[in-house]
Amino acid sequence: MKNEFKYIFRHPFFFYFASVVAIAGITLFGEIIKRYLEPTNLVMLYLLAVVIIALRGSRGPAIFTSVLSVLAFDFFLIPPYLTFVVDDWEYIFTFAGFLIVGLVISELTVKAKEQARKARQLELLRATEKLQTALLNSMSHDLRTPLASIIGSISMLLQDAPSLDEETIKELLQDALGESHRLNRLVGNLLDMARMEAGALKLTPKSCELRDVIGVSLQELNHKLNRRPVNIQIPQNLPEIPIDFSWIVKVFVNLIDNAVKYSPEDSPVRIQAGTQGDQLRIEVADEGIGIKQEDSKRIFSKFYRSSKAEQIGGLGLGLSICKGIVEAHKGRIWAENGKEKGARFVILLPLGKTL
Repeated sequence: MKNEFKYIFRHPFFFYFASVVAIAGITLFGEIIKRYLEPTNLVMLYLLAVVIIALRGSRGPAIFTSVLSVLAFDFFLIPPYLTFVVDDWEYIFTFAGFLIVGLVISELTVKAKEQARKARQLELLRATEKLQTALLNSMSHDLRTPLASIIGSISMLLQDAPSLDEETIKELLQDALGESHRLNRLVGNLLDMARMEAGALKLTPKSCELRDVIGVSLQELNHKLNRRPVNIQIPQNLPEIPIDFSWIVKVFVNLIDNAVKYSPEDSPVRIQAGTQGDQLRIEVADEGIGIKQEDSKRIFSKFYRSSKAEQIGGLGLGLSICKGIVEAHKGRIWAENGKEKGARFVILLPLGKTL
């Protein structure tokens, strides 16, 4: 139904029809009050219709409204009625002035709208160029770094394998594996963002246990967590939630990875959950650098990097992807500082049977 309305509004003849309806309404109103007011007082209502049609439509419907206004005004509201004959020549000048003013207003309104549209396009183009520059700059560093590390490790293994002890070989392989996972997440985030921008985020919700989601997320980050303590507090009687398992796993992978990157190596990551009315509340917290007040509202924007994160790798897409996925599940996500230190990301997901 919503798409049908959009089609109707975009139809080339919609605003011509809207013009006829508007002029008919104003003329009917004029018929009712013409005994109490001079007909010329209705001119402003007709001009208002011209302005509205010009703002919402295009030049053609606006000019059509101007001409139709003059004809309706003459035919129905100026004596002798129901004829285009005019007894008083003063009305001829009124009609001419009315038509000229209507045409000028419609032309100026359409031009102003076109200028505003061009200004928005220019602003969008500049913003797009800025985003592209930021993306290319970030990619040139964040994609090149893991590639260089992988190439270096493999090259050393190929060239110096006979002289390397088992422990060194294991460390080189672990480094290559870790950087491969990092590269895979970076490329994955780019692909996920591309899907969202294209409107291709399709959910297949099924009832799932949160513990399973957290378990798979931690397994994917096992190489990065190393010996990092992860404290999980999930009640035994927590109900299942209707989610797309694979997409929600991406949310927790990004949030846990974010907590690891922005907190000391020996500090814990805390994950806790509970019900809040008819919603499930989940928190992912760390004991890291926290969130600046000016970053709290922009932290979920695409490619946005906090000034605190200048020395930490990433494209600035992870949190934006989390927000898109959570909102696709009709949920909410936000960030806040912990009570003592660190950052806390809070997710609310509906507990209903369907999304």
